[in-house]
Amino acid sequence: MVRIRRDMMNNPYSQFLQEIIEIILIVFALSWLLKTYLIGFAHLEGAEMMPSLSLDSQVLVEKYFYRSIDALDRGDVILYSDNGVESIKRVIGLPGEKVEIKNGYTYINSKPIYEPYANTPKTYTFSTVVVPEDHVFTLNDNRASKNDSRSFGSVPVQSIEGKALFCYWPLSSVQILL
Repeated sequence: MVRIRRDMMNNPYSQFLQEIIEIILIVFALSWLLKTYLIGFAHLEGAEMMPSLSLDSQVLVEKYFYRSIDALDRGDVILYSDNGVESIKRVIGLPGEKVEIKNGYTYINSKPIYEPYANTPKTYTFSTVVVPEDHVFTLNDNRASKNDSRSFGSVPVQSIEGKALFCYWPLSSVQILL
């Protein structure tokens, strides 16, 4: 058992040092909790999400509320992990929906959707797929880059780490991602 001498407890310097140590421990604990459960940061290295996100974009990711299928909407930009590799993509198809691309236009259940963020070649076609339960169908905004659900299939909801909310770097691309 550690005994603190009474003269040390009355020393203002000791009390100040003790308070500083307590504050530092609280700050570290809160920052760990925030980073682990509430917010995260992601780095986009490629041009897959252009024009919405530029090369080397840095985004703030909200982690807590986006772990269920009910919290996801079409058009959300999500961060997910596949075998330890993080990716940022846009949600296009929700569970049970039929997704198809004809002449550069995306169709959900045979109805075209409006995608102002997409950069799609007008001749691009992708045959109809049905999104399985507890999965989402993701696409890059730069549709010429096929590193998305067209090549590796739908994304399981449990691998989604969160929704990208805000692009904070580079400064020329600062924007809210809603």
